[in-house]
Amino acid sequence: MNKIIIISITLLFSFTATQAQEAGDFMVGIKAGLNFASILGPKEKDSAGGNVESGAAITRFHLGPTFKYAITDKNGLMLEVLYSQKGEKYVYDGEAYYLLSQQGFNSTFLFEGDRTESININNGYLDVPLMFYYKATGSISLYGGGYVGFLLNSTGSGQLTFDADEKKFNGVQTNLLPIRTELDHNYGTDEAGVSNENSISSPVFNQSIAGGVEQFGSFTYPSVTGAYTDFDTKDGNFYNSLDAGVVAGVEFRFDTGLVFGLRGTYGLMDVTNNFYDYSKVAPTDGAIGDYSPVSREDKDVNFNIQLQIGFEF
Repeated sequence: MNKIIIISITLLFSFTATQAQEAGDFMVGIKAGLNFASILGPKEKDSAGGNVESGAAITRFHLGPTFKYAITDKNGLMLEVLYSQKGEKYVYDGEAYYLLSQQGFNSTFLFEGDRTESININNGYLDVPLMFYYKATGSISLYGGGYVGFLLNSTGSGQLTFDADEKKFNGVQTNLLPIRTELDHNYGTDEAGVSNENSISSPVFNQSIAGGVEQFGSFTYPSVTGAYTDFDTKDGNFYNSLDAGVVAGVEFRFDTGLVFGLRGTYGLMDVTNNFYDYSKVAPTDGAIGDYSPVSREDKDVNFNIQLQIGFEF
């Protein structure tokens, strides 16, 4: 039995030993795999200092051609052109405000309460990594370098619920029923102040002191919101068109040209437009109908773990 195991291991290593690559050799290939993507940045806090924002990694994919040039038999350069999906699952849960509009009036009215929001952000980039590799063994290479990414598409989908606190409005005690809206965002094509084309104006309902439910005046909210529904003007897109950062990883290459790899990428540029970086906890104090958001100007960066499989020839 021991001889069989030794022979099997010997054969395995003989089949997976890589061909020697000499200085000046040029190889091309194709690579695909999974992205475990997230966006890192400061999280908003409520008035008590607790976090109301969080983010979780989402699983997406990448695909594209690869190019490798051997400077020596031990090291060289790697260039890739990848379509790579990034983003995150964004969650907000806690203290917040909501602005309601009343049909027939130009002003908006502020309500405080709790906001629960979950949205999957999907950003597609054309990433171009340029890396230096070193062959640690005959089959294992370590590499590192930088990348530049160009945003090609950017969307988000999810749900938002707002549960307003009880308050007196025009002398009447209100207890609004929760407001629920779908989030259908196209950060490239949506316009400011416009709801999603599939949206309808949903009435707001109030529970009276006697326990009955009735429509709350002529207040309405959109059933589906676009990326910039809450903004009066648009100054560029929510996600910036350019990204850049560092990349490092390890790969294992079989003699057949089959390649398996694991890498991480860390962005160095703010991927969100500061114009839309505002607090959801509270707005600035203003006259009725003139509430201005509080700017945060956070630096949010892409972080990505990639599992890869490819073929070189």
